[in-house]
Amino acid sequence: MQMNQVVLNELFAKITEVTTMEDIGLHEVADGRLKPVHKTQTDALGIEHWKTVHGQNPVYVKDTFILQEVIQKKQPVEIYDTKNDSRSAGAFFLFGVDSILIVPIIRSDEVKAIICIVAIGRLHQFTEAEIDKCSQLVQEYTKDFIFS
Repeated sequence: MQMNQVVLNELFAKITEVTTMEDIGLHEVADGRLKPVHKTQTDALGIEHWKTVHGQNPVYVKDTFILQEVIQKKQPVEIYDTKNDSRSAGAFFLFGVDSILIVPIIRSDEVKAIICIVAIGRLHQFTEAEIDKCSQLVQEYTKDFIFS
């Protein structure tokens, strides 16, 4: 997979401007699971810790309702309160995620990667405007990315 971290950092900064969320990560969807690629470096969740925890606790699509929903709908999906939503993934609790917006990256009608935009330590209601703008930014910034 070819991705430019400079481009991703620009994309993540734009998403932060739109949503005020600072914890944003890109995962490739391959071999039926999430593979962490890149995220913002924050006090709440550093890059190395994020990759380590994902390595120790693989997230499989078949076991994760929210990922199945994103992959089937090929549309962004958000959860306002992960603690009270049955679609929540176990990984949300490992990372302390309270609210999440997942935006898919699609190639040939298949979800190849996802961008997770999360609130840690507080709830955030993603508005339709935020969801639309984030989707637009993700498509624009990742259009040249090549996935295996």
